[in-house]
Amino acid sequence: MFNGDVCVPTDQCGCAHDGRYLLAGETIFSSSCTEKCTCSTSSQLTCAESSCRSGETCTLIDGVHSCELKEAQCKVSPEALLTSFDGATGKYLYSGIYNLAFVCDESALSWFRVLVSIGTDSDNGLVAVEAIYVFFPDAFIAVKKNNRTWVNGRSVKLPYNKNAVSVSQVWDGIVIDQASQVEVHLYPNGEVTVKAKKTFAEKLCAPCGNFNGDSTDDLKLPSGKAENTADVLQAWKAEDF
Repeated sequence: MFNGDVCVPTDQCGCAHDGRYLLAGETIFSSSCTEKCTCSTSSQLTCAESSCRSGETCTLIDGVHSCELKEAQCKVSPEALLTSFDGATGKYLYSGIYNLAFVCDESALSWFRVLVSIGTDSDNGLVAVEAIYVFFPDAFIAVKKNNRTWVNGRSVKLPYNKNAVSVSQVWDGIVIDQASQVEVHLYPNGEVTVKAKKTFAEKLCAPCGNFNGDSTDDLKLPSGKAENTADVLQAWKAEDF
């Protein structure tokens, strides 16, 4: 039988649902994503209650509803353990200033670059986060773990707001925000989080990953090759610091 694309055996035919033809194995959500229907072989359609996970929203793309991430988060723990946007993990072993996340296309209007300074804790001798450096097209922001903040080389008092970039002191650290699209948070204990909206998906480079939902292609060398995690993180050491 013809399934709308090619001829297939009858036991591989798709399903009809609300005027739409589904291929065998295809899944579709209701308009509110509260029901998920899957077309199995022999044209059997199975539907069940569903809901989007935390951090996801029901979105209409090309006429099809699905649960899509609203944003993703990359994190460096106080002990310098990295978790990428898509969930890959690795640990910084050496002191230095490292690229954490940036927009691959340096000419993009939404370009940003986040770096993290890793040092050795004087109390326990372990590597730990000491500071963050964030670049936007019109601003360079440096924040130390003691909350001291500089914008374009000048010490500033917070809050700071200019050209859609804001730097604020909150109860749990310093938050840098650009037009509610990217947010960098430095916590008092040295933890760093980078949150990026869905518009940056598959547009990002560096150890935080490319934000495509696949952790297996994260933590690659700048060349794209896969190596052991320690070498990958070391390879993203900033050359301009």
